Amino acid sequence: MEKNVIGVYGLICSGKSSFSKMLAKEMNALYIDADLIGHEALINNKENIVKEFSSDILDENNNIDRKKLGAIVFTNSKKLRKLEELNYPYIENKVKELIDSTDKDVVIEAALIMRSKIRFMCSSLIYVNSKTSDIINRMKKTRNISELEARKRLKMQRDVKNNKLNADILINNMKDYNNLIMISKKLGRHYGVKSKPKHRRKRLFYK
Repeated sequence: MEKNVIGVYGLICSGKSSFSKMLAKEMNALYIDADLIGHEALINNKENIVKEFSSDILDENNNIDRKKLGAIVFTNSKKLRKLEELNYPYIENKVKELIDSTDKDVVIEAALIMRSKIRFMCSSLIYVNSKTSDIINRMKKTRNISELEARKRLKMQRDVKNNKLNADILINNMKDYNNLIMISKKLGRHYGVKSKPKHRRKRLFYK
């Protein structure tokens, strides 16, 4: 039986990480964090990244400082695209290897999935929607940045929000944590044995 490969995306701090892990647990699926693989890509592509962005992005141990790099790319769309060009091939290949390595269903958390080839590996896409005010508050708390900086980062992800209707399923993370758990349980059943595989194109909404 063909397995489900589900891509979960959404704006930064929208709750997609919590939801992806919940859904993977409900489905007993392999959970893949594309952002974490992106951290590996920084190590793998260090030489090319330093060549592109200069040694100013290195820390005292001569490793890439993600905060320094982030300060550059999150304020310049061209530089962000260049970083993506350098890192995405590694991320895409690693994700494909992980998908191919298991017979289980797969849940991939990838905020920028629509910018990469990962979306073509998925049989279903889920967009996690959240209030802008909630997102900004989470960013300020978890990333220790100002509201102005938070809004700048959101601005750089406008295409993510614009692509939400390309998802097969839209969920609203606008209530409490327990509501997100309930949604993950519903979708766990939706992607259950009797209904697999779920292929697009009928869009579903969960609140």
